[in-house]
Order: sequence, then structure tokens, then C-alpha cells
Amino acid sequence: MTESEKMFDKFVLGLGGRRYREVFDLLESNGLRALGKSNTETLLYQFRNAEGKVFDVFAFRMGPPPVISFPKSYWLSRRNELGEYLENFSFSEKPAITGVVSDSQYSAGQIEMNRNTQERVVEVCTRVCVSLP
Repeated sequence: MTESEKMFDKFVLGLGGRRYREVFDLLESNGLRALGKSNTETLLYQFRNAEGKVFDVFAFRMGPPPVISFPKSYWLSRRNELGEYLENFSFSEKPAITGVVSDSQYSAGQIEMNRNTQERVVEVCTRVCVSLP
């Protein structure tokens, strides 16, 4: 079993696994591929464009709190677009990416994954997938 498969299973077989399964199935059906590494509790979803360039579009972290994160490597140049995607989430649903609560040097933003945000997370993922180059 690869590290990606192990990390995938950790998310979908754990608490809230159905939420992750729904999102992961959506991403994979739109051509994104999972990448898990043994040195982190993160499952990255990448997109490869027609020229073969790979983009880190989403990252899922177990937490606490469990989040979907938007990697800076892709989203830093798309701040306005990301802002539009995140506007339907309250301040409390978007954990800090710097400071006392969190220090994620790789994230341009994140949303807590829970039953209250699930439908909106799926909507954001759908909108992002449609807009990929």
C-alpha cells in the first residue's frame, strides 16, 4: 500500500469519513490525484494540466481541527478567486493560518471540515474543479 493510499484510508475510515469520501470522490472524478507523505498528516490533491505541469490545489489535514487547506503555491496568485470561494464561510469556520492557533506556512486559507460546512465545501470544490486550467 502506498503512502497516498494509507493517508486516504486514514481520512475516509476515520471519524467523519463519509464527508471526506464525498469530497475525495468529487476531486478524483475531476482528474485530481491524491498525494500522501509519511512525514505529515496531510493528504494533498494535485492537478496536472495539458502541458504536464502539476499544481497543489487542495490539502486536507486531520487537525485538530480537521481542515481543507488551499496551498499557497497555487492560490497565492489567485487571491481574489480564493476570497470569492471563502466568502460563504464565517470567521469561526476559517481557522487562522498564522498565530497562536495555527502556523501553516504553506496555506493561503483553510476551512474547517465538519457537518455544518460540508455542503459548502463540496460547492467550493466543484467550482474550483470547473475552473482548473
